[in-house]
Amino acid sequence: MLTVSVVAVMNEVVTAEMAEIKGMISETYAKRDSLKKEMEIWYEKFPNKRYEALGELIITDSTLSRLDTHYKRLWDYHNAQSS
Repeated sequence: MLTVSVVAVMNEVVTAEMAEIKGMISETYAKRDSLKKEMEIWYEKFPNKRYEALGELIITDSTLSRLDTHYKRLWDYHNAQSS
């Protein structure tokens, strides 16, 4: 079981671009989740056939990864703590 801890950050900077990327991440995650559910159903019906939308799932995974990386870079840039 996965446990996630959430810590509130005071004075966190979130730019308009970062907010837009967050929305894109949310939309892309929902699409990925839907494709994965469709894939489960597909393999229950056709266990020996390749999932028809596998290419789309791969592209969606890649897009999600890029969006996450871009958001993280922006967050680090705008919220860097001075040492």
